[in-house]
Amino acid sequence: MNQSLSARGRSGSRLLMIFSFFLLLLLMVPGFRMKAEAQITFDRAEVNVLRGQTRKLKVRCSSKYKIRSSDKSIAKVTHAGIVTGMKNGTCRIIVTCGSETASIQVNIMSSIRSSETLFIGHRGYQDRYPENTISSFRGALNYGAGGVEFDLWRTESNDLLVFHDQSLARMCKYSKTIEEVTAKSRSKYKVRANGKKDVIPTLDEAVSFLSKKGKVAFIHLKRPHVMIGSAGDMIANCIRKYNMVSKAVVFCSNLDTIAYFSSHHPDIQTGYLYLKSSKHNVPDYIKQAKSAGASWFFHYYSTSVSYSNIKLAQQLGMKAGLYRTIKQKTVLDLLDYGADFIMLYHKLIKK
Repeated sequence: MNQSLSARGRSGSRLLMIFSFFLLLLLMVPGFRMKAEAQITFDRAEVNVLRGQTRKLKVRCSSKYKIRSSDKSIAKVTHAGIVTGMKNGTCRIIVTCGSETASIQVNIMSSIRSSETLFIGHRGYQDRYPENTISSFRGALNYGAGGVEFDLWRTESNDLLVFHDQSLARMCKYSKTIEEVTAKSRSKYKVRANGKKDVIPTLDEAVSFLSKKGKVAFIHLKRPHVMIGSAGDMIANCIRKYNMVSKAVVFCSNLDTIAYFSSHHPDIQTGYLYLKSSKHNVPDYIKQAKSAGASWFFHYYSTSVSYSNIKLAQQLGMKAGLYRTIKQKTVLDLLDYGADFIMLYHKLIKK
């Protein structure tokens, strides 16, 4: 029995030696490597930094790595991933981990406006003009916005008026609802802010103005469930009337309304507004929005925006961005993620 065990031991040793020999041969073959290191990944598509400022780049790698800038005169980077913008221009941050190398583009700019991303004025330029009015829209465009967002109500008289609140109290100082106002009576209820006043616009006036300027209209439907049917048809016809099919987006947080436009007016672009703050279920809503026919996806909270969410929406054929922000850091993050649009209601854009 001991002899049998000894013979088996010698046989096992020979097999191990043969296996090791062939493994050594494979390792010597050019191009063959057993990959031990994890793939180098970044948390964004690119890095955008204002000149003279710094930003943090996160690098994911399972082991120690080296990091450097391809041009230190444009951007410097520390081992911790802190990128400093030295002068306007473009270079790359290069990361080496073992035998693997990866890089990411860095853009140094003097202002956010240097980006080609679509900037949208939230309710126009509401910091300086009465919100949701033609003067507010004009102010936003003059300041550098590529378009404006405005809110739309269907009134009891079946008119389509541009206004945000259901009540007129805050902006017009009247104890009425916007649904009680008609296209004829609206001149009585002036929108007031910052020492200025303007009339409540109709949808026709808002779309006509933006059409003449060649700018984008983001039409936010208030009480979107009542926009299914004749009101939705009027909206679609107004967009067509001013040849704004390629420059108008009808959006809301109601999937049924989006589905109505998708089936009855497939030429009209629609967007889904994600109103929840949690970032964990965003991918599910992106897929639901796509199934309903949405071509745009609006994140309401900056906490729900991530590189992976933006990329998923774009991979599904939608454009994606943030509903609104007042923070410069959030704008830069969205540029890094490759967002298609950013909506602002604060003076962040500089020509």
